[in-house]
Amino acid sequence: MKATFALLVLGVALLLAACASGPEVRPTVGDRDLLPREISPGDTVEVSFSLEVEDPAAVERIYLRGLPKNTLLAGTQTEMPLPERQETPYKQPVQVQIPAADGHYNLELVFETTGKTYVAQLGSLAIRDMPSRILHSQFLPGSHDVGDCQLGTKLLTLEYAVADDNGASDFVAPTLLPIDKGSNDFVFFPHWEPITWLGGKPGIVLAPPTDSAEPQELVTSDIRIHCEMPRATLYQYEIKGQSVSRLTGKSTNTGGDPARYYVK
Repeated sequence: MKATFALLVLGVALLLAACASGPEVRPTVGDRDLLPREISPGDTVEVSFSLEVEDPAAVERIYLRGLPKNTLLAGTQTEMPLPERQETPYKQPVQVQIPAADGHYNLELVFETTGKTYVAQLGSLAIRDMPSRILHSQFLPGSHDVGDCQLGTKLLTLEYAVADDNGASDFVAPTLLPIDKGSNDFVFFPHWEPITWLGGKPGIVLAPPTDSAEPQELVTSDIRIHCEMPRATLYQYEIKGQSVSRLTGKSTNTGGDPARYYVK
């Protein structure tokens, strides 16, 4: 009997608490807009909307969701100010920090309240593709003296720095190409192979960038050369690769200044 009475009292207390607090009213979000609808990495987009909420104090967080991960890691601020009144107009600038992966993104406004989360569709944002750039390339070391070899071959490091406002890993299919036939014969390993996207020209496929969270990356590959050369000679190579646009599906070939090696 006592247990039944206790359960009855608890049930009444919970009902009274629920009646006192009342059901939470969903925030009303209107006049949503996003300008401009197409940007380049580093540009600013203005997020505008109107918010009507029964209890402003119940709103714990408002933020923009849907931007590429690498621009968020770069520090793009997506938080919105909390409302102080029941009706609040918003015009919030958001700078999309570099790097920002190109593509179409469906953006949402997220409202976190006490115990519940509400989502409102904002619109689609297009981030343009920015072609990759090779900043420099070089052999390490960059030379040796004629006859200064203990073995018939010598191991070098080939490094190149690539930059891309969409993220360094947008640069794909990096390939080492000889500028002349002598430079072709100078490399012992890896072996030259026909490169389809360059019309079958002989090339060596290099290690690609891997970090989409950075706008620049330094990449290294091992190259073994013939060391015992009969005379002083300059060998020259170029690095080419492709940047593929997620917006258009088209690829852009890109390259940089020659990488040089001297036999002195």
